[in-house]
Amino acid sequence: MKKNDFYLIGVLALVISVISCSSDKSNKQILPDGISKNAANIQIVNHRGANRLAPENTYASATKAIESGAAYVEVDVRRSKDGVYYNFHDNTLDRATNGSGLFSETTSAVIDTLDAGAWFAHEFAGEKVPRLFEYLKWIKGKAKIYFDMKDAGMEDFISKIYELGMENDCFFWFSDWQQTEKFRELYPKLALKINASTTEALDSLKTMYNPQIIECSVDNLSDEFIRACHGKDMKVMPHVSGNDWEAYRMALAKDIDMINLDCPDVFANMVKNNGTYKGYKLIAHRGGIVEGKYNEFDPASIQAAIDQGYFMLEIDVQQTKDGVLIVNHDSNFSRFFNDPRQVSEMTWEEVQKLRPTNGKDYHPLSFEEVAQMCSGKIRMMIDIKKDSPAEFYYKLGAIMEKYDLLTRAYFIDVNARKYFWGKTKFSIRTDEIGVIKEKLAKGEDVACHYFFFEGGPRLTATAIKMCQKASVTVVPTVNFGHYRDEDPVRGAKRDIEYLKACGVTEYQIDSDFDDWLPNQ
Repeated sequence: MKKNDFYLIGVLALVISVISCSSDKSNKQILPDGISKNAANIQIVNHRGANRLAPENTYASATKAIESGAAYVEVDVRRSKDGVYYNFHDNTLDRATNGSGLFSETTSAVIDTLDAGAWFAHEFAGEKVPRLFEYLKWIKGKAKIYFDMKDAGMEDFISKIYELGMENDCFFWFSDWQQTEKFRELYPKLALKINASTTEALDSLKTMYNPQIIECSVDNLSDEFIRACHGKDMKVMPHVSGNDWEAYRMALAKDIDMINLDCPDVFANMVKNNGTYKGYKLIAHRGGIVEGKYNEFDPASIQAAIDQGYFMLEIDVQQTKDGVLIVNHDSNFSRFFNDPRQVSEMTWEEVQKLRPTNGKDYHPLSFEEVAQMCSGKIRMMIDIKKDSPAEFYYKLGAIMEKYDLLTRAYFIDVNARKYFWGKTKFSIRTDEIGVIKEKLAKGEDVACHYFFFEGGPRLTATAIKMCQKASVTVVPTVNFGHYRDEDPVRGAKRDIEYLKACGVTEYQIDSDFDDWLPNQ
């Protein structure tokens, strides 16, 4: 063979190699920012519905999942004592309803009366455990279904799926291998999911069960594993539990087909923004956007927070001499109105005559004036600065209920628990985490009653993850007051990046720091 022939063969081999690599779905399809070109086509499979936004396995969580872009919603199949099918995860009723006992030993007449939403948040009180086939009729055409077959008569159940015409809009999983084998023998054309972690296991799984979907950990997403699955016509679906945004980014960098997760809103937002989450919920410290532009609780600062898409306003409430509730952080009006008199020493008529030293034309706002501005636009976090009589709380509650602000509010004040328990959420600090653990161990509801509220520098990943697992909202405070011993900007940025890595999405914050927490 001539020398030139060797050269031509080498060039040809190189060309073939380049073509092969460019057609390799799992390898050379990564954008410069580390996100796969296929990211927009990944189908979201939502574990128990959008269970971080609404109570799991309910119509509410399915609605949130669909709104967040989920292609599939998981259904956990269970039967009541009298054989009625439901969408419910646990084998007991205790955790996710106001009932108790084994699900399989409870009749449908009882299950239908239970509240499956109030444990999660008071705004979801009244959500029911969905009867499964009614649920499927409702969701048909809105999303497809992932059936986790926990307790079902296989042939009876699947015949109803055919009757509903959903056989092509679902896939199945069984925790029992014998059930899996029976399913595949009886229904060779229905989609099946199998869990696998190694390339070596795929040949036997393909031969025995012919699964259409392989579920794995993101840590198993090697290019070799993905190629092997695709080569056998099996879709790849990593499972990511909890608030693990780094795992989402790992998945986005690979040529996967589906992803099974808890937070469809976060993943969809990251896909839209090339791997960066831009949906943080911000709570404006001291009533709005300040940053040297406005005074605290200036009507313009409140409106700016609303206009910029803030989630909540932190509101400091006090009472005048004649019993009018007003909004002011300090006990007097010296800082912004150059008046040293105490709030409690002045009547509302006197307060209305005050004007700020910056020349703007407004007076300290009544709580009702702020409530009017917030109603239907932004929620409230209430901070009550000193011990107040029962009359104070009654007036506060009446105003908040009038403007539909109470149920979704957060209260920092501990004394408010006596007056609004069962209607809203209250802060817990690090020193109360042990109490929360005890309540969880006893099976008591915690998610609907509490949010974890602590300064950013004091939050630990352990406490954060415990609360997230229990559906307790985590709300760090990132304010200038936390960084007196260091440069506050650098300190705030450091803590925010740490908290973001822990999957925290809500922040009470001085608006000076919100550049690191986009809230599109």
